[in-house]
Amino acid sequence: MINYFGKAKEQKAFTKEPIIIGGCARSGTSLLLSILSAHPAIHAIPVETDAFTEWDNKGNPIRIDRLYRELLFHSIKPSSSRWCEKRPYNVRYIPELLKFYKEQVKFIHIIRDPRSVCTSVHPSKPKQYWVDLDRYIHDVSLGLAYEGHPAVYTIKYEELIADTETEITKLCKFVNEPLVDSMKNWYEHATVRSNRAWFKSLQDIRSDRGWGDPQHEYRVSEIMNHPEMRQLMTRLGYN
Repeated sequence: MINYFGKAKEQKAFTKEPIIIGGCARSGTSLLLSILSAHPAIHAIPVETDAFTEWDNKGNPIRIDRLYRELLFHSIKPSSSRWCEKRPYNVRYIPELLKFYKEQVKFIHIIRDPRSVCTSVHPSKPKQYWVDLDRYIHDVSLGLAYEGHPAVYTIKYEELIADTETEITKLCKFVNEPLVDSMKNWYEHATVRSNRAWFKSLQDIRSDRGWGDPQHEYRVSEIMNHPEMRQLMTRLGYN
């Protein structure tokens, strides 16, 4: 029943293809969702539904009911013409998503310097790094495999924070939405202002060189001396 009524509401409320965000954990998927939530045409789902991280052998998402529950039991702004969902693990299922939506979907893959990603420490576990090197290599490589695909857009976190307006302009062009004032002033208009990935409320964009702290010296050395990682960093321009 959830799937039946959820799909019916989706078809009634939205006329444009959905936007799905993915990337290695700690790469900025939550920030990207908040930015896009400032657009009046985009209904940003504020929680990670995990709707697209389990698939059956027929190419259907097993838990799409989680997406439909969000659409059924939460209000949708009348100006919305599409929904947007984020989950880092989505990057592992780009081919399934493209097939399921018959390529009528916009997938955004966000990439961040591995020195930032792999030195990110869990707030409640100060001696533990969130993302290991192999996971970073695996997830980023899966996303890069679709770089240049017309339904997939690759954005770098560092470029987003260095020239936010330019990158937001590019994002709007990719999803075929006008660059409205609320996007130019996204921080004031974002509807998604908290996320479990932040452990705090939304904060404005800031510099990204925390990995230079002496406490991460060994970890950064580990990253820089990993052959596959170094090769990937060279490809991405993280020298």
